[in-house]
Amino acid sequence: MKGTYSYAPEGMFINAPSPFIATKNMALLHILNSTIADYYIRSLGVTRNGGYFEYKPMFVEKLPVPQTGLDSLMSYPKQPSHEQEIEISVIIYQLYGLSQQEIDYLENREL
Repeated sequence: MKGTYSYAPEGMFINAPSPFIATKNMALLHILNSTIADYYIRSLGVTRNGGYFEYKPMFVEKLPVPQTGLDSLMSYPKQPSHEQEIEISVIIYQLYGLSQQEIDYLENREL
């Protein structure tokens, strides 16, 4: 199971403790929900008893976010369809400059 991130609309309240990022940048949401982000964040942390991984803010904030090319992700909705998720993955892999071998590794690893 991988981590998932969501968009909280203006006026929504969250219960503490709940880490959040105050932004309207949909590209960041798509990157955080990507396979490469999950892989990177998990590489920094430790899996707890029972296989539980805690997505601590100190790990999430270390994720390098590309500074160019993000516009290509902005047009996708908060909750993309399966087909759109595939398109988003392709764009994100290109943004990070991954080879096909690296993509295959990420897509076929077990969590």
